Amino acid sequence: MFALSNKDLQARYEAMSLNININVEPKGYLSYRDSKPLFGIRLDVPSEGPKVALLAYSLLAFEGDDFCGALLWFTSWDIGTPQIERCGLKLLEQMRRGYGVTPSVENAPAQFFRTDESVDAQAFLTLPLIFGWDAYFMPHGTRYFAYARQNGSLFLVTDQEEVSQKLLAFFEKRHPVPELPSYLRSAQQTL
Repeated sequence: MFALSNKDLQARYEAMSLNININVEPKGYLSYRDSKPLFGIRLDVPSEGPKVALLAYSLLAFEGDDFCGALLWFTSWDIGTPQIERCGLKLLEQMRRGYGVTPSVENAPAQFFRTDESVDAQAFLTLPLIFGWDAYFMPHGTRYFAYARQNGSLFLVTDQEEVSQKLLAFFEKRHPVPELPSYLRSAQQTL
């Protein structure tokens, strides 16, 4: 695992623009570059820790045994009660130090995970789901990204209807609702 600043993250995705259709916006949003219709699914994040860890695992398990690495990008983590947030940030800080990452999450909020770090990605992904932070999770090799919101919602976004249908079927027991995050809904209405 390694961490990048927002500026470095944006530059990395701009350099990969021929291979990937994702845009990293300076205001802290992921979007698709072209103007194709987008498909979104909203899931409620459970309130129990073990169920949250299972949801994080499910996002990794969607692709089967072929974990190709992932991006986890924290965009807002200073939400809620300071005593609880300090606890979450301390956990995150110590986890990052285990990989030799010394910059703070403020200076390097994006984490990249290698193909052999699926459990590591799950552990890191569990934090924003438990603490209600805004974060993006994008498994490499897939055609979707997940957007965790502080309000307890998790959005799965894709630009392919087939992937959307697979996500709906895969997460059927979690009662998915077809819905895009508000920032993408407004962008879709202008098309």
